[in-house]
Amino acid sequence: MRNNKNNLSILAFLSAEMVLYTLVLTTGGDLLVWSSFGAIVLCFLFALLRGGEGLLVAGLGCTVAADFFLVVCSPIQQLYGMICFLAVQTLYAVFLLRGGVNRVRLGVRLGLMVGIVAVAVVILKDKTDALALVSVCYYVNLIMNMVEAFAEFRKFRLLAMGLVLFILCDTVIGLQVASGGYLPIGEETLLHRILFVDFNLSWFFYLPSQVLIALTAANRKQKRVPRFS
Repeated sequence: MRNNKNNLSILAFLSAEMVLYTLVLTTGGDLLVWSSFGAIVLCFLFALLRGGEGLLVAGLGCTVAADFFLVVCSPIQQLYGMICFLAVQTLYAVFLLRGGVNRVRLGVRLGLMVGIVAVAVVILKDKTDALALVSVCYYVNLIMNMVEAFAEFRKFRLLAMGLVLFILCDTVIGLQVASGGYLPIGEETLLHRILFVDFNLSWFFYLPSQVLIALTAANRKQKRVPRFS
């Protein structure tokens, strides 16, 4: 009986997300804004109400906050949104490393963060700002979390795939922004046609990523606290 209820709740969740996903990819204006934001809120509520893993649920809650600043707010509050996304990846990092925080892996992560901040400062010079620094730290942690999840793919397969989709979403957004001047991409090129298709390409990747993370959270329980090894 319990398994039937679990399966029904998952089916209901996926069905609702599919409806919202269709709206996200085919609509615009206020309907797009609220269907997008509603889909992320639903991911959080599904994991929360299922009594899911605390760190992942908290990460999904921070994702809701991030999308409030980046999707709902007008004008968008990009710095606050990226701070929330950095918190998301930090929570996921703690979850992934919780079974035994390997000093080497942690050192690599921290070293990469320091290195990418230094590179950003050198490249941007006087244009360096909080948004740039938060964004590069976020991206490093996202990549490292994907690597960590794939290192234990049998245990974290849904999370690993979700993080890949997360990275694809951010890559699309980054290339779209870069095409405006930082990285000129001719309108006649295949890459330009892919980046600017007539549907929301970033959310094509982003919403499935959050659904996979929500499913991971809903099916895991908090078991262990961090320890160094």
